Amino acid sequence: MRGYLIKRLLFGSLTLLVTSFLIFSLLRVVPGGPVEALIEEEWDDPILRAQLRRELGLDLPFHLQFGRWLGEVLHGDLGVSIVLYPGETIGAIVLERFEVTAQLALLSLMIALVVAFPAGIVSALWKDRLLDHIFRVVALGGVSTPNFFLGIALIIMVGVGLRRDWGVGGYLPFGEDPLGWFLRLLLPAIVLGTDHAAAISRMLRTSVLEALGKNFVLTAKAMGLPRRELITGDVLRNALIPVVTVVGNSAGALLDGAVITEVIFRLPGLGSLLVQGVYARDLPLVQATVLVAVGIRIVVNLIVDLSYAFLDPRIRYGTST
Repeated sequence: MRGYLIKRLLFGSLTLLVTSFLIFSLLRVVPGGPVEALIEEEWDDPILRAQLRRELGLDLPFHLQFGRWLGEVLHGDLGVSIVLYPGETIGAIVLERFEVTAQLALLSLMIALVVAFPAGIVSALWKDRLLDHIFRVVALGGVSTPNFFLGIALIIMVGVGLRRDWGVGGYLPFGEDPLGWFLRLLLPAIVLGTDHAAAISRMLRTSVLEALGKNFVLTAKAMGLPRRELITGDVLRNALIPVVTVVGNSAGALLDGAVITEVIFRLPGLGSLLVQGVYARDLPLVQATVLVAVGIRIVVNLIVDLSYAFLDPRIRYGTST
């Protein structure tokens, strides 16, 4: 296990290094920059422009800019915001926004699991019956519906039709009003959770059907093992491994893929921060936000891989068998 962890950490570090280089390179290719965002059109002056580029270090060669930024990141310094929050440390900004995104992702994942597990198991046990067909159609609709469409539809239904501010009134901290916090996150969590609930339920249905056809299940049936005990024990335990992979991918996607949903529902999370940083051409802020999102995905994938050994004792890491 120790050797496997070291290897995964090395690969994760290499992934972050390559990602940081790509982020840094692509942002320098995009037209415009922080200097153009800081200088208003009527105050545009070549001398002022050169002075700003020198102060921001943008006049240095590319490799020196990247090396200086990477060195600061390795020391835990994500830099300071240039345009959007002038002078503020990006680490504090990202941490504050990450809290909102993490809350939204956790609530979305809970909704997805609460919906997906009963639907997937029932659909598998009642294969090719009415409930199975209904759940499969609903799952297909959940996967096919874009987040922005579902989000706008829910805003119209709740905000306009019911005249409620659930999910359309921005973010409310949990400490100020727990019920208001829940209601403000409920609609965006439903939007994010619907897509992942559909994917998890479809995978769970397939895994349960596959487990039901294995020899150990047939033997347990022949020995008279109660159906409920068989399903909740042996079948689900063997069916969970591929499902855990989908759940892990969903968790990572929820954390770093909530851009559209956060913008629609005016939530101050990492996704909306990334959009604001791009519009403001705040290069350090965009670089740090994307890097944190990639780091989160790497950590989530590592946790998912390690969980396999707990679900199936036959799985061993760092061995050749």
